[in-house]
Amino acid sequence: MSEYWIGIDDHYAWANLVSVTTFGPDERLLDKRRVELLDQALAASPYHHDTLHMPLPRAEELVREVQASANSHALSALSSVVADLAPATCRGIAIRVPPLPELPATVAEAHANSWVTNRADGMIYHQALTSAAAQLNLRVFFFEKATILSQAAEARGTTAHDFERRLKDFATTYGRPWSKAHVLACAGAILAHVSASPVAEVGRQGAQ
Repeated sequence: MSEYWIGIDDHYAWANLVSVTTFGPDERLLDKRRVELLDQALAASPYHHDTLHMPLPRAEELVREVQASANSHALSALSSVVADLAPATCRGIAIRVPPLPELPATVAEAHANSWVTNRADGMIYHQALTSAAAQLNLRVFFFEKATILSQAAEARGTTAHDFERRLKDFATTYGRPWSKAHVLACAGAILAHVSASPVAEVGRQGAQ
């Protein structure tokens, strides 16, 4: 039975998921899909936009609604991949280093610091995905987007240039859209897959 990791390219309210494994010298893409992480009626970036001029009680309520929706969608998305690729076994997800150490405790706290305000919305969806992985007993592997290609290439015994070219070639086999973000998510999943167990640290990475 094959094993794979899910590489994630996360955004506000949606994400690309790429499921990857290795067979000897080859990397194989098992699945790619875009998933929605929020009910359409809700605000995708509540901290940065919608709550700025709301009374605080309503602002807190809106953030809770967005979080609940994101958590539900993330769990459904990961569960669907795991079910669709069975009997292959998913070992975990690979995702960028989180934009914040944690979500702000309150909306007022988020708005008190522009650096936090600009990252808090992204953290909602990032946290939803890592929390969903934990619920499914999947490991979480964090990678730095700036260095993941070189690190994964080294682990695969090749150069970053050749490794990136191999991953770009997935577009020929599996079709577009296939962006640089897909390539980085694949690289993260491949590095997680080939790393020794337990997952070795690369930058800030581990299980939540």
